[in-house]
Amino acid sequence: MNEYAYNIKVNLKKELINFYEWNSKDRITILDKVNVYVLNDEDYQNILSMNIKVEKEFLNNLYNKNTCIFVCDIDSVCIKFNSDGTINMISKLDLEEEYDLLDEINLKNKIKLNYNIINKKNNYSFNTRQENEKINYLLEYLDTIKNEEETINYLYYECFNNKKTNNKYEKLKSTIKGDYSPLHDKIYDLVKLLV
Repeated sequence: MNEYAYNIKVNLKKELINFYEWNSKDRITILDKVNVYVLNDEDYQNILSMNIKVEKEFLNNLYNKNTCIFVCDIDSVCIKFNSDGTINMISKLDLEEEYDLLDEINLKNKIKLNYNIINKKNNYSFNTRQENEKINYLLEYLDTIKNEEETINYLYYECFNNKKTNNKYEKLKSTIKGDYSPLHDKIYDLVKLLV
């Protein structure tokens, strides 16, 4: 049995951005009618990882071209698939619309979604949009000063209070690529003073 949602706002991107991080530059789309599927927690988590491929038969049953909403007991996400069944874009829902949707389909039967996991890597990031923007900014900046030994030494010393380490550039880069921490904010503030 098909379940649908109507007039749902989405912000489809290549990465998952929570509704509270949407901004005025985002292209918000309103889906007039879209299929809704209730999943178990494991399948829902695999959807969030964006590393699955669904069968073409599933895509053929979607009302809104290659787009649908998946929900679990406490969460929902909109997915736009490529024509081959891999996930192209993903979006959280507006909080109010999500509450209404979850309330409405709470007692509906879960479906068994047939899919293949195409990559063991989990693409889901627990960072906020702003944190990811800072990480990208820092990595780009680091690439531009790669050969500026004095600047690299300064940043490294300010971050780690140590002058005698080899490969300071690599250490800074791996730190920035690591889990977000207050050190990222410190490096970001230092870089903003330098530019």
